[in-house]
Amino acid sequence: MLVLHYDHALRPDSATDAQFVQQLAKGLGLRFVTERRTPGGAVSEAALRADRMRFFRTQLAAHSARIVFFGHQRDDIAETMLMRLARGSGASGLCAPRPAREFPDGLTHLRPLLDLEHAELCQVLQAAGAVWREDSSNAKGDYLRNRLRHDVLPAWRAADGSRDLNAGVARARAALEEDAEALENLTAELMRDLPQGAPLTLSRISGQPRAVVRRALHWWLHVNEAGRSLNAQAFDTVFAALISAQPGRWSAGPGRWLALDKSALRMMGGETVVAAAWGPFPLRAGRTVHLPDGAWLKARRVIVDRKLLNALCDGKINPAARAYLAPPKRAGAGFLVRPWQPGDRYRPLGAPGRRKLQDLFTDKKIPAKERHRLPVVCNEANEPLWAPGLAPAHDHRVTAAARAALELTYSPFRDTINNFSDHP
Repeated sequence: MLVLHYDHALRPDSATDAQFVQQLAKGLGLRFVTERRTPGGAVSEAALRADRMRFFRTQLAAHSARIVFFGHQRDDIAETMLMRLARGSGASGLCAPRPAREFPDGLTHLRPLLDLEHAELCQVLQAAGAVWREDSSNAKGDYLRNRLRHDVLPAWRAADGSRDLNAGVARARAALEEDAEALENLTAELMRDLPQGAPLTLSRISGQPRAVVRRALHWWLHVNEAGRSLNAQAFDTVFAALISAQPGRWSAGPGRWLALDKSALRMMGGETVVAAAWGPFPLRAGRTVHLPDGAWLKARRVIVDRKLLNALCDGKINPAARAYLAPPKRAGAGFLVRPWQPGDRYRPLGAPGRRKLQDLFTDKKIPAKERHRLPVVCNEANEPLWAPGLAPAHDHRVTAAARAALELTYSPFRDTINNFSDHP
């Protein structure tokens, strides 16, 4: 069991909070890990959450853990729902926070307190003689969630005193989760056999409910790396054109655009490789490879600086999603991508010798049915250097002497469905 504490460093007393949690963990005989955010930069709720989740994922990977428990309770549901209503979220966004959520890389979020009220939890703690600390920033109106908690929700309760607001919103959240899961599964089946990077044909979505087509468009934009290039208004414009089969062209970021004709929506410009069948096929910097199962692998050249070296040395890179390889020593040499093959072996970073990928997959608890879907990055001699979830090859490790490295980013198929769950 591991207790994680992330200090956002936004309050004078935040360090005292960390000390309190550390003492509590020590009293329970649990391991404790904390990290303090470097002051400066964005302090929006979204940015702070991203920092916190990055810390959690890094520590879970470092300690070979897969389940993280959160303390969200029923009062959080109404606040989250109002925030997402304001930005136009659909069922997948409005059903947050979910009691249990499993991610493609095996990480699971659990919220066992979601059915309990804040007041109930305080009563139990008081009865047990337990002490706790309150986040002093919660009493201020600096963030939208706090303003909703102190100003909007009390007025909502007063407007209809005959109902239990928290219970009603919790019931609505559960119903929305059922709807969202059904739509997500339908979309996954609809899009599963589409070679990524290929056009989204009108025949594929013909006759499908609008809700499924909306998710299919989000999915297609995401795997083509255009999901964040369109704001909500632009997305609605493309969606309306797709539904009505009205041709058009729209910007999808620098040097890229969407083109819709009478038969399909296409991504134009940029450099994308579609793996219609498993390779091996070449992989070079600046290229995104869309794999047959809907996942994608992106390669780009990055400068090796002190920040990257520190992240590598501190184990802050999640190998399930990202790896860094030193460039080949021979000028003109490159990399290949192919599926796992029986007998594949290599020397992982820091290991004393070579090991079979099959054994490494077993150690990391990667299911057998998933192993043949994972891309294996190899050198030109077809020798494995990295697969998602495993450490990169020791012989291609990035050192302080390196000026540049190849950054590999992997996104599995289910991420393309789940990642747009907060969109309208």
